[in-house]
Parts: sequence; structure tokens; C-alpha cells
Amino acid sequence: MSPLMKKSVRNRLVTGLVGLTLAVGLTGCSNDDEETLGDTIDASDTESLEYVPASADGPAQNVPEPNLPAVATENSEEGAEATLEYFWETEEYARLTGDTEPLALVSSEDCEFCFESIQGWEHSYGEGEWVVLQGELQIEITEVQLGDDEERSQPVAHVFFELDEPGIDFYENDGILHQDSFDKPDIKKWVSLLYFDATGQRWEVEWLGLEESVTWVE
Repeated sequence: MSPLMKKSVRNRLVTGLVGLTLAVGLTGCSNDDEETLGDTIDASDTESLEYVPASADGPAQNVPEPNLPAVATENSEEGAEATLEYFWETEEYARLTGDTEPLALVSSEDCEFCFESIQGWEHSYGEGEWVVLQGELQIEITEVQLGDDEERSQPVAHVFFELDEPGIDFYENDGILHQDSFDKPDIKKWVSLLYFDATGQRWEVEWLGLEESVTWVE
């Protein structure tokens, strides 16, 4: 199998990543109240909070967090596919919430694209900005090449896929639409490099880029 030469990492579609800030208000209980917090708040109520999409009026609320499927822990083609699909689910989740922990779970520390995305959304939290997605991100995996990296003594996967990204509206903290917004879907062919961590029993995204930016070595 020909290894990928990591010549460059794809520039972000937009120069500035933005996120959102969720303000959580806590209501205090007086000492005179006879009811305890456990009596007044039912755990099931928090689990059934209705999802509110982002809009020009404000960021999304109660966004469901993606779940890493069990198959993603397998050293297999299906495991690599499931991990990459989860990666993009968590990327979309980060766009809507600013929460990057799920994204970091399957991102290698050496992944520049991952680092830029994680740092970008977290930074935007402090700016009080948010995102409105004009549709859902769609991924179609077209090919998976499994092999072994002898130098690192790790299983490796090259995953080729087509990414359909929806238009995005970026809102600044004052509610003004940012100039970096774009309203047309963007469909591109991508390729990713994943390594399987036997200790952690999961795949990690090492590199991501447009297929046209890759140089193959014979």
C-alpha cells in the first residue's frame, strides 16, 4: 500500500471558526424551603429537554451529544468507517455547541485539522458567537484501505469519502451576521488517515485533507 505524504492540511472553509456560549442560570434555594433539590428536579426532565435549533435569535439549545458506536472499538474496516462518521458527527456537534470533548476523543494529538477545529470552537465560546447550519452534514465513504504501519507498529486505515457540508451562517455576539458566512452547500472529495490504538481500543484520526491535495509515493 502506498503511504500518504502529508504535504498540506486543508484550509478551513471559513477563515474564522465561531461557536456559541451557553449561559446556564442556577436558581438558589432558600434555607426556609422544606423541599430538597432532589424533590423539585426530576432527572428525567433534564433528559427530555426539547432540542431548539440555532437561529438568528440565538444558538442551539439541548443539542443531543453523539454516541461512539461499539463497532468503532474494532480493528476492522467497519471500525474505521464508524470512527470517521462519528468524527464528523462530533465536528457538527462542536459547531452547534462549542463542546469539543467528543471530537477530541477520536482525534490524534498530531492531527492539525483536528487541533484547529477544537481550538477554534473553544476560542469562539469566549466571543459569544454562534452558528446556524442550513441543513445537515452528510458523509459518504467510498473506499477503505487497511494496512500496517511497520514504522509505528500500528494498524492504519486510509478512508476515502465525499463530504457534503451545508451552508453556514455565523452570528457575532451582537446578533449581526458575520461576513464569512456562506449559503451554498460544499461537496468535496476527502481522504483521511487513521491509526488504531490497541491500548485505548479505538481508532484516532491522524490526518484529514482534500483528496486533490494528496501526493502518492510509488
